Amino acid sequence: MSKSEDSSAPVVMLLHGATLNGRMWDPVRRLLDPRWRVLTPDLPGHGARYAERYTLDAAAATVAEVAREAGSAPLVVGGDSLGGYSTMAAASRLPRGQLKGLILGGCSINYRGGALRALRWRGWVGAWLARLYGEQRFIRGSLNKQLKRMGHSQADVDALIEAGIRIGAFAQAVDALANVDFLPRLSAIEQPILIFNGERDKPAITHEAEFLAVARNATSRHFDCEHGVSLRRAREFAAMTDEFVARVCGVPAR
Repeated sequence: MSKSEDSSAPVVMLLHGATLNGRMWDPVRRLLDPRWRVLTPDLPGHGARYAERYTLDAAAATVAEVAREAGSAPLVVGGDSLGGYSTMAAASRLPRGQLKGLILGGCSINYRGGALRALRWRGWVGAWLARLYGEQRFIRGSLNKQLKRMGHSQADVDALIEAGIRIGAFAQAVDALANVDFLPRLSAIEQPILIFNGERDKPAITHEAEFLAVARNATSRHFDCEHGVSLRRAREFAAMTDEFVARVCGVPAR
């Protein structure tokens, strides 16, 4: 039996960003240590769960449900962008002794005021373009270009699109994040936390210190890129994740 098939092997659950689905992690999971069992569920309102509505509560319930697949194995949960906020929302619902750490990316900002208005504007523009060109045509055109520029293979791009990109999920995500203060949620987490951001992701970088200040046991990592580190720097993200999982789960580094 390989370590990844061992029921006691650490489990890594990765949560995707808004409008995407669990297949966004395909490039990363191929690079992760094979000793981990990796779970990449779709969040409500996304992918195969498009008929549901995204809310923080629904996301937390989904994470708790999927976490049961881990049995009693050590568990690390992480996410990028909306996946990071979903991770913070779910932390209190996961078994205290089983949850060993959290990896939070692109989510070190509370959306209110100007930041919230900018996010809503971005969602409105995306929805307008999807209506103008047709949702699937818009998705295939814009997403294909973006991901290919990031170095993703056509096979990975196709798999992500075929698993369901939901433009409408962006507005649901914005509604869920609007005016929510994540600092108390973060301060209540006892487990080690790794916060990562792209150095050119100005909103997250600007407010990162506020999040680090309230966290009980947190470290941070920066990458030379914009928002969406896990998509833009898959190899570096995987290496960072391997190092963190090995440390918090007490497993020898590979």
